[in-house]
Amino acid sequence: MSKNTKIVIIILLLCISLISTQFLMNSQKETPIQYISGMNVINIENPKEVVGFGDYVFVARIDEEIKNLHGSAEATDLWMPMTTYAITVLDNLKGNIKKNTPIEFHKMGGISSSSNRLTLLEGDTMLEEDQYYILVASGNSDGSIVQAAATAAIKLDVTSAEEIVSSQLYKDYEKYIAEEVKYQRPRFKAMYEE
Repeated sequence: MSKNTKIVIIILLLCISLISTQFLMNSQKETPIQYISGMNVINIENPKEVVGFGDYVFVARIDEEIKNLHGSAEATDLWMPMTTYAITVLDNLKGNIKKNTPIEFHKMGGISSSSNRLTLLEGDTMLEEDQYYILVASGNSDGSIVQAAATAAIKLDVTSAEEIVSSQLYKDYEKYIAEEVKYQRPRFKAMYEE
């Protein structure tokens, strides 16, 4: 192999290395987030109003994300993405949803097909699999349940189901429910009630 051939090969290898490094770095970047301001009929920063708006308050483990719907042929009436999760309810604080059985839980927000970004209501976050949350949910006319407000998914800093009832957030939500500010709206029974 001549000296010039070796130099060309080295330059080509360096170029390939730089391009692949740039590709790997770009693919590991987080998905950009777009927050949308919602028109709230309650003060979503007041947990007593949030639980008063909701039909159900329960502790659940997020089992998995099932699907993400967006304004497309499959969901033409959505103005923003909606994500569906499989969750397992461990304890009911308000209402009586089936426990220890996977059920579907819907929330506004998800990956937008048009912009490849995460679209959420202001104050909201996506749910994480294998984590525990206090969820405030509303029943829909079709029997499904949906997150009641952007601030209605409260992540618990626990590692097991046994730690939940002794957590301060759990105790706080028991108090918020006792002092809830009821919001007058049509109420629907969830298909997952016991």
